[in-house]
Amino acid sequence: MDTKSADRGPLLLTAGGKDRTVGPSVPKQAYKRYQKSSAVTELKEFPDRGHSLTIDQGWREVAETALDWLKQHAL
Repeated sequence: MDTKSADRGPLLLTAGGKDRTVGPSVPKQAYKRYQKSSAVTELKEFPDRGHSLTIDQGWREVAETALDWLKQHAL
């Protein structure tokens, strides 16, 4: 994948600060790579969350964050 492509759609990466399956360093590294593109790239870390961001308690905050991000970028 061409991480520098400006032709791709906006990208929101998420990370759970307490994720022991895919540690937060993985999306942070992906963010650094994709940030080289002029396309919108953002990272949102949920410090007190584990791997199951969308199904664990507090999933609503994750969903609302994603929906707000979509609205912000008119998507």
